[in-house]
Amino acid sequence: MAPKATRNQSPPSDPQGMFAGLVVFLVEKRVQSRRLQIWKQKLVQMGATIEDSLTKRVTHILAMDPEALLQQLGSERLAHFKGERRYLRMYHLKLEADKSSNDYISSDDEPPKPKKPRSSSPDDLAHTSIPKTPESPNKDQVTALQSAVPYSPPDLNKNITQIFGKLINIYRALGDDRRSFSYYKAIAVIEKLPFKIQSVDQLKTYPTLESLCKIIGGFASSLNMFCVKYMLLGALCEIQEIVTTGKLSKLEHFETDEKVLERYYDDIKQRIPRHEAEEMEHLLQKVGENVLPGVVIVCGGSYRRGKASCGDLDIVITHPDGTSHKGFLTKYVKQLKDMKFLREDLIFSTHSEEGTDSGVDTYFGLCTYPGRELRHRIDLKVYPLEIYAFGLIAWTGNDVLNRRLRLLAESKGFRLDDTGLFPATHGSSGSKRGVRASASLKFDTEKEVFDFLGFPWLEPHERNL
Repeated sequence: MAPKATRNQSPPSDPQGMFAGLVVFLVEKRVQSRRLQIWKQKLVQMGATIEDSLTKRVTHILAMDPEALLQQLGSERLAHFKGERRYLRMYHLKLEADKSSNDYISSDDEPPKPKKPRSSSPDDLAHTSIPKTPESPNKDQVTALQSAVPYSPPDLNKNITQIFGKLINIYRALGDDRRSFSYYKAIAVIEKLPFKIQSVDQLKTYPTLESLCKIIGGFASSLNMFCVKYMLLGALCEIQEIVTTGKLSKLEHFETDEKVLERYYDDIKQRIPRHEAEEMEHLLQKVGENVLPGVVIVCGGSYRRGKASCGDLDIVITHPDGTSHKGFLTKYVKQLKDMKFLREDLIFSTHSEEGTDSGVDTYFGLCTYPGRELRHRIDLKVYPLEIYAFGLIAWTGNDVLNRRLRLLAESKGFRLDDTGLFPATHGSSGSKRGVRASASLKFDTEKEVFDFLGFPWLEPHERNL
């Protein structure tokens, strides 16, 4: 006779759940025993560890209210704790999975319906101006939708995830999709960690990060020096060799590039005034039109979001016919170098003709405002028309919005990056997070991507979240 299943059987724990890494002590006062049991089960299912007593391992204390907290622990004991008090209702945690993709806002939290958002014309690929329309998405709607995404702690390790984001682009440019995707998966885990990484030992329980522990360990000790020197220029190639062996061998001429970065370090720290960025965008558009009539060239980043200045120029390029973009970047860069606009090259890769890296061509380098010698960093990205909307979203930003869109996509079973929106498929290892499918969904405009994800449409100048 089969043994009876016990109701108190421990639920399976998700090591990559939204509460992974949290060690929780629950204050039992004023909580019904059945509710307390449910809380514990849910926390464990989502990756947390429950402590029965208040030990040094505890990272979070959860109580029904401040009075219960004071009654059980006392003000004198609480005074020794660092951190801050937060109310759970601030997070609007959704502990149960939605039954349908259209059910992201509960009836209790449903915001008033916003005015119909103004949509961008599918033909207006090069739209970069700040619209004068007073219409904007309802802020309550944006907040409510964001809270519907499974809660993730603030990115406490942005210094690491930003560098890994650069590595994704660099390895794509080098044609190494395997490593590029490894860093993509690592970012998804690191940005959810509820603690700041100080030691590699903190990461040993995260399977996704196992192969990257040495890299992150190197960051913990030398990140300040390292990221100041290289991160601003996007020249982070093969970090593992740099932090562990000191070898700079992955990119040809990297030692020369290193000297270039040091030489112009003071230049690239200076931000570009908006009017100068606008003039440089017009110059880039004019040269592009001479090289390839009809080409669409947009300056993204802070400039497209309407900021008064920008740290660099993020240029996103395509052609409406879907084919003429192939081979464009080589001719374009030559023309810009001949007129001494582009000065020093850091990375230059073309994939459109080979059909690799989703057909995206990349140039990272330094440029100068006409008539000056002051260097600015510039990124040129040429996308096939079919994935241009994704590139435009990613390179417009900001980082906060991109992260929220990515998390929302993951909650719906997709992977979002600058080359597409891909259905997530389970890998051979049976990982819950799955891997990216090879074919992206097709969307013509940024708004179509927002609409599909169920995120309120934001004009570029509204994306400074």
